[in-house]
Amino acid sequence: MDLNKELTKVIAGVVDEIKESVARQTESIIIDTINERLRTFDYSKHITNVASKLVKDQLQEVAFENGSIDPGSLNMEGFAFSGNNVMGGTIREFSSTGIDDRATDIAVTILDEATVVENNLLTKDLTVQGNIAINGTLDRESGFYQELIDTISHNTVNKLDKTLFDGFSNTIFNTIKNNGIDVDKVTINGNEIVNKDTLGGFITKSRLREVGMLTELQVQGETFLSESLYTGKGRVGVNTIEPGAALSVWDQEVEVSVSKKSSETAFVGTPRSQTVILGANNKNNITLNTDGSTNINDLRIGQTMRFSEGDKAPSYTSTKGHVVWNSNPSVGGPLGWICLGGPNWANFGIID
Repeated sequence: MDLNKELTKVIAGVVDEIKESVARQTESIIIDTINERLRTFDYSKHITNVASKLVKDQLQEVAFENGSIDPGSLNMEGFAFSGNNVMGGTIREFSSTGIDDRATDIAVTILDEATVVENNLLTKDLTVQGNIAINGTLDRESGFYQELIDTISHNTVNKLDKTLFDGFSNTIFNTIKNNGIDVDKVTINGNEIVNKDTLGGFITKSRLREVGMLTELQVQGETFLSESLYTGKGRVGVNTIEPGAALSVWDQEVEVSVSKKSSETAFVGTPRSQTVILGANNKNNITLNTDGSTNINDLRIGQTMRFSEGDKAPSYTSTKGHVVWNSNPSVGGPLGWICLGGPNWANFGIID
């Protein structure tokens, strides 16, 4: 028996079985794959796409007559129409995100050389790049006009050369200094300040340092003159702005008052514990003491009656009737002496 032949035969049989097995398995896999693909294939979409392409190709070659397609039969959802395809004609009731056309007549005309606004132009903000030419006039009451004038005035003043400004200022100042200001009337905001030689009634406050002779002066309210004389509220004070009476005169710590004491009674004196002296020719004629007493060194009644004091009999010449009171009385001595004319004196009132 040939061993090689038998072995070759066996191997050939095994190989055939393997081929058949592989063929069966491969066929099964291919069939399963085809079936799976067929189950997921969208026949309707594929047919629709093919039909749409065929219809589109036919439409490109076919010319439709006017009115041959009903607009209601067209599906406009998702339809986009480019503005590049619009030319000529008038679009009525036009609107977009940035344009709302409500005009009933031509409002804007666009030319190559200009854009014409056929009516009033209203805008929130306006930015212009280039030159502006205004052929009409500006409303002088408008805020734009007022702000324009203010800005121009401000910029003009700021740009004035200081030297030039100082030169004009000096010229004006020297002219006023040398020639003065010659006007008949001066007003401020329509209120008359000066009219020839008369100050207007509009002036109610002033800080005048010096005035000439006044023929009449009326003052309402408090007045303080030369830091000494005060008047106000029915009282006058000298060297005080708080007078305690109708008239209060202060000289350092001394106060002299003139006021009403009681009904139909006046008071002249000092309200403080101070001595009052009434005198003439710098003499102490009458002394009013704080205890209520009065001192008179030489009292005269009428033309001849004279009263004075002394501690001894007078020896000087005097007028007849002159009485000298004894300032050092003693028992048996006189109460005083009376002049009989010239140097003649007599005792009177012997003290017993």
